[in-house]
Amino acid sequence: MEVPPQDYRNVPIDIQTSKLLDWLVDRRHCSLKWQSQVQLIRQRIDVAIQDMPENQEIKQLLEGSYLHYFHCLRIVEILKGTEASTKNLFGRYSSQRMKDWQEIVALYEKENTYLAELSSLLVRSISYEIPSLRRQLGRCQQAQQDFSRREEECQVGAAELRERFLASCKQYGITGDNVRQELLALVQDLPSLLSRVGDTVGDLGEAIELYQACVGFVCDSPSEAVVPLLRHVCARGNTTVQEWRMGREPRRVERPELREEEPEPPREDTIDWGDFPLDPPPGGDGGAAEGGEEIDWGITVEPSAQVCDTPPGLGLPCSRAWGYVERVSELLKQKLKQAELLLAKKEVMAQKRREALAEQGSLEPKLDRLLEKTKELQKLIEADISKRYGGRPVNLMGINL
Repeated sequence: MEVPPQDYRNVPIDIQTSKLLDWLVDRRHCSLKWQSQVQLIRQRIDVAIQDMPENQEIKQLLEGSYLHYFHCLRIVEILKGTEASTKNLFGRYSSQRMKDWQEIVALYEKENTYLAELSSLLVRSISYEIPSLRRQLGRCQQAQQDFSRREEECQVGAAELRERFLASCKQYGITGDNVRQELLALVQDLPSLLSRVGDTVGDLGEAIELYQACVGFVCDSPSEAVVPLLRHVCARGNTTVQEWRMGREPRRVERPELREEEPEPPREDTIDWGDFPLDPPPGGDGGAAEGGEEIDWGITVEPSAQVCDTPPGLGLPCSRAWGYVERVSELLKQKLKQAELLLAKKEVMAQKRREALAEQGSLEPKLDRLLEKTKELQKLIEADISKRYGGRPVNLMGINL
């Protein structure tokens, strides 16, 4: 059964957009060397736009990203009004402006070069420009999510460090308003505290002897004295280190004066990691006990559970109290410094998030304009091809906007 010829007018022509240029060349609608012709046209356009009349519509056309054939047609229509005084009796224009743009339109229409150029612009927009802008928008949105997450992490980390600082201050028995001064106040109570300890240790004589007998029975070493330091304290009370080590009392005891002056604050552009001396200062070996050293219980205080499990006000070493106060003060302040660093990092993340948001705001209008121009190109190409095939509908496939 034969189909009437008029029915073919309603049969659509489906063209894959990625192969549109090949389709036009294969059907002899465009020349294979259309690109060289386009280069010549672009040179003519660059020269012609240097001399244009004052017209708002022409100004808007020239501000566009790319002038193509239909823009040139519109410019010619505008020039017919602005250059009407140069028209002669034969309907020709003596204006060089009109001659230049009419020549450009003629070059475009030669071998349908304009159709190949429009197809190239459409394929480039769909295959490269639109996906590129969408990827940039996706990166901006992903960056905003990442920066928001890192902002929250910094906020939570700073709060945790603040809580740890307050918990450590509570364990030391201080409020944390002025760490150094509060620790110095605790140190002032050490001499009386140690004196009370020395007085009460004397009641442990029987327990020491029982422990000595137990060790001698279990280890078969009755001659070796156990807990010699505790025995010394039971016998002599709160003595100096020299008396414990040398066996004789010093002629004079000089106690260090714990000054309550604030140390020089660190520079703002540097991080003060604290001063942690590794080696203890050498002890005196003369007749006088320099620094008024009292009994050294042999306890090394570290920033660990050993300090945390000590009741408030205890656990401070008897000697070198000044250095201990400075060390513990720096350890506590370091938590606050780390919290401040996290808050500063949070501000940096917030700034980067705002920059990503601003970049997204600048890209979205570009994408909208590009999508609008691409849809316009699609309609122009479909309409032009449709006229060449007797008005049959033309569908450019593969365009997903």
